[in-house]
Amino acid sequence: MMRLYKMELYKLCHRKIFVIGAICVIGIQLISFWSYVTDELATVDGIRYTGYKAVQVNRRITEEFSGILTDEKVEKIVEKYGFPQKVEEGWNYFRDGNFLNYFVMDYLSDGYMQSWTGDYKVAQNVYPIADSDLGAVKEITEQEIILEYYQGWYTFLEVMTTGMILGSILILFGISVIFANEGQTKMMQLIFTTKEGRDKEVYAKIAAAMTVAVSVWAVIFVLDLLLCGIVFGLDGLDCYNGMVMGYLLPWPDRMIPMRSYIMEATILSFFGIVSLCATTIYVSARSRSNFHAVAIAAVYWGAPVLAAIFTDGFHGFSKILSAAPIFMVIHEVIEDIYNIWVMPLIIAILVSIICTIRAQRKYSRQQVA
Repeated sequence: MMRLYKMELYKLCHRKIFVIGAICVIGIQLISFWSYVTDELATVDGIRYTGYKAVQVNRRITEEFSGILTDEKVEKIVEKYGFPQKVEEGWNYFRDGNFLNYFVMDYLSDGYMQSWTGDYKVAQNVYPIADSDLGAVKEITEQEIILEYYQGWYTFLEVMTTGMILGSILILFGISVIFANEGQTKMMQLIFTTKEGRDKEVYAKIAAAMTVAVSVWAVIFVLDLLLCGIVFGLDGLDCYNGMVMGYLLPWPDRMIPMRSYIMEATILSFFGIVSLCATTIYVSARSRSNFHAVAIAAVYWGAPVLAAIFTDGFHGFSKILSAAPIFMVIHEVIEDIYNIWVMPLIIAILVSIICTIRAQRKYSRQQVA
């Protein structure tokens, strides 16, 4: 059994399309990550930093004010760094800010920037926390607002989504041929006559496919976490998802603690990849050619996107679409299903079990024929 497993694993991992695809996935993930690094901006004492240096500067200056956010801290931030105010053509945000004074401007001042063409206002006044959206969140949750440098988790989630979508495509092309190729090359009858027999062969193929899928997920996840941890740091787990991902409002879908949000995004992405692998295995077992297997698996993977468009998102019964593998790896979906996120998880587990069992039975029967 182990020999068959290693052989099937070798066959999957040494196909040119899989090797090239894996290199492309890692390469694009690295490029995506670096684009977030280069977008960072920090201006301190009149000196503007960009890229990696800006990340380090923002991390350093935020350490002084990290922890429970108070009106006193806000006043000190404004006193020390002022408000951003420099406008440059083509840039829809002030070009002389840093993480701290941007935060204060967004949440606790009368300043804003919509467009460099004139739809902006340099902040002049600071509002008390109690009179802001932060104060409303504090009142609802009965928890203090924590200020930390959370850009690491923002980058982690965005890059992970990109990596998982690309990884899903890699799995589609890499695994969809695992059974179909035997039918296309007329190898089923030969496999049937081997010493190990059809049952061990089928189990070895399924185990190899699942190993590849889980490995793809693990590489994307670990690489992303390491990059973000090393460059940005992983502060921000005490913040809310709304604060990290965009803007914190007193809405249930924006007040998810980041510890829970990260956990949910990680679990859903994992089982999204596993369920994609299981359904792809099943499609492959029903197909007699590689082309048909890849095409049908790709349609299954992408069809929920069209369904979501026609149903205008995840509303009512349409929330069941969140169980589709293509949506389970997109972390933003959690905001639409924050109170029922276990539902797609259960569906994915059931689909994975059922498709794996049906694939085993279907292929075994084909061999007998």
